[in-house]
Formats: sequence, structure tokens, C-alpha cells
Amino acid sequence: MNILTDLLTTDCISVYSPARNKAEVFTTAGDLFEKRLGISSNTVVEVLNAREDRSSTALSSGVAIPHGIVTTLKKPAAALIKLAKPIDFAAPDQNKISILIFLLFPEIAIPEHLQILSFTAQLLLDYDIRENLLLEQDPQKIFELLTFSNDFDDTHQIAESRHLLQSIEASKYNIQSYIDEWAMLEVSRR
Repeated sequence: MNILTDLLTTDCISVYSPARNKAEVFTTAGDLFEKRLGISSNTVVEVLNAREDRSSTALSSGVAIPHGIVTTLKKPAAALIKLAKPIDFAAPDQNKISILIFLLFPEIAIPEHLQILSFTAQLLLDYDIRENLLLEQDPQKIFELLTFSNDFDDTHQIAESRHLLQSIEASKYNIQSYIDEWAMLEVSRR
């Protein structure tokens, strides 16, 4: 079990989505969240676009973590979309994106949000997990892969994966962008 266990459900996992661009994949995510949480798909799309307009949420290695704040939520929620064909997403390594984990947060709670974003980024940038996600077609098995993956709290676990270290270095700018974003939002709340 890990931090995604309470955020993700199998009904919020879409496998081989036919979305052909960012707008279509955001609409698909909005529809998943609307069915699960009862919030408007349009609201989700607006929140995701507003965040994406500041800077791309694509990491490297074909993954992205689009996210945003929906104040009517009671707790954070996640959805995973695996695309049938990769799409452009302004990734720092110029690779197209195949796997997206969407995160919605109810309000600004910087420590919790950074922990969730950091864990999700580390999970997606792990070469073995990412490759298994690309191969897996069953939403239940994808859910198990994500929620039963080890926490990445120990530095030595991260250092053991050379692929993860390379991906994290390539994505350093985006991770710093997430941290800067939450800091700006916290200052604006005061």
C-alpha cells in the first residue's frame, strides 16, 4: 500500500484511450472524475488547462502528471489514462506521452500535495513500473501495480534504479516548477 491507495480506483483507469491530443485526454479525465466524484467534467478540464498554461506537467520518459485544485472536493483524487498512441505534451525530453496520472486536490495543502506529486513522479519515472504499465491492459492489475508499489521514501531505493535517476535529472526543471507553483499558491492565500 502507498499514497495512491486512497486516491485511485479502478473506475478511474482508462486503458488504451483513443485521445489524440491534450484537449481530448483532458476531456477523458474530466469524464472519469465526473462519473466518480460528481463534479463537472468541464470544471476538471478548466482546472487542468489553467495549470497546464503555466508550464507543462509532462515529466520525461513518456509520462505526465496533470493536476489542479477543485475546491469542492473533500479529498484528493487520481485517475490514470493510458493512451493507445502517444501524444505531444511539451515534455522536457521531447518524447511523446503515453501514460498520464491526473491528480485533483481539494485545496492548497502544500506538504500533502508535494508528497503526492513527488511520490507519483518517482513511481512513473521508475523504469520497471513504467514498462509494466505500458504492457498491462487490465485496470485491476494496473491498480494493484500502482497501489502495491513500494513507497519511495528511502533515498537508497531511488539510487538503485539508474533509469529513475536519469529520468529525475531530465525532469528536474518540472519538479522544481511544481514546488514553485505550490509556494506561489500558498503566498497568494495569505
